[in-house]
Amino acid sequence: MRNFLRFTCLIILLAACGCGGSRADAERRYQNGFETTMQILGEWLVPFRGRATASAEVPLWTSAASMVPETAGSRAAAREYFAHAVDTRALPSAFTAALEEYGSRRGVSKIVDREYFAVYRGRAEARFFGGRVPRDLHLQIPVEAGADRALQTVFTLERWVGRPVFDAIVLEFVTASAGRQPSLDDFADVASRVSGQDLHWLFDEALKKTGRFDYAVETFDSEPDGDGRFRTSVTVRRIGDAVVARSIPVTTTFADGDSVTEKFDGRSEQTTYKYRSESRAATAQVDPDRLLLLDENWKNNGMSIGTANATTAANRWSARWMVWLEDALLAGVALS
Repeated sequence: MRNFLRFTCLIILLAACGCGGSRADAERRYQNGFETTMQILGEWLVPFRGRATASAEVPLWTSAASMVPETAGSRAAAREYFAHAVDTRALPSAFTAALEEYGSRRGVSKIVDREYFAVYRGRAEARFFGGRVPRDLHLQIPVEAGADRALQTVFTLERWVGRPVFDAIVLEFVTASAGRQPSLDDFADVASRVSGQDLHWLFDEALKKTGRFDYAVETFDSEPDGDGRFRTSVTVRRIGDAVVARSIPVTTTFADGDSVTEKFDGRSEQTTYKYRSESRAATAQVDPDRLLLLDENWKNNGMSIGTANATTAANRWSARWMVWLEDALLAGVALS
C-alpha cells in the first residue's frame, strides 16, 4: 500500500508539473525548437542554403514551460545556420558562440510568445527524486539570463542601438561576409557604419580586454536647507577598470514625482551632481534602463532614501522562503 501511495503521488506530481514524458513528445518539442529557429533566422537574416537536419539527444521528463527540448533544438539550429551563413574561422570562438546563442534565444522566445503569451525565454525548473522529476517554479527568466561576457556584449549592443538597428547590423554583417573570413574588427566596422556611431570601444573593452565593468552611485543624500527646500548630492563613480567611452544616464527622482537625468561620461572616474528642490530626493540610479548588461555589480547602481530598499529586500526573501516551503511540502507529501 505504501508503494502504491508513493507511485500515485508521483503520478499526481508529474501531472501537476505539466511534464511530457514520452520520447515522441520530447522529439516533437525538439523539432519545434529547431524549425522555429531556422524560420526566425531565415526571415531576419538570409534564407538557409542547404539541407537542415535536426538530430540530438532529446531530454525527457521536463516541465513544459522550461523549454528544455525546444532550447536544445533551437541551439542545434542556430549552430547549423551560422556555420553555413558565415565563415567564422577568423572570429573569436566566444563571439561566434554568442551569436549562435543569441539566435537560439530569439527562436525560443518566439515559441514562448506563441504558446504562453509571455515575453520571456522560459521558466526555472526544480528537480525532485534525485533530479529525475521536474517541477515548474513559475519564475520568469529574462532572455539575457545566464549570459557569459561575449553574449552580454551582444545583448548590450542590442540595447545600446535598439532592436531595429541591431537587426540591420547583423544582417549587413552576414551579407557582407559572403565569400570572406570576417574578423571581430569587421563586425565592429559594420556596427559603427550601420548605427552611425563609433562602437569599436564596446568590442575592444569587452572582448579584447579583461577589464571589469562597474559603475556605481557612491554617495547619495538629500537634506533640508534653511529656506524649507532640500539640498541633494549624488556622486557617481567608475569602479571597474573597463571604460565605456560614451555617456551613461544618471537619473535622480524626487518625492513629488519629479526627476532629472544627467549624462555621466563613462571615461571619468567620478562626478558629483547637486540639486536644490522643493521635495526630498527619493532615488538615484546610474544606467536606470540597464543598457550596459556588462556591468558586473548591478546592486551598487542605485541608492534610495527611505524604506524602499528594505521593503523590496523583505518581499524578495519572503517570496524565496515561500517557494522553498512549497517545494519542501510537495516533496514530503510525495514521499510519505
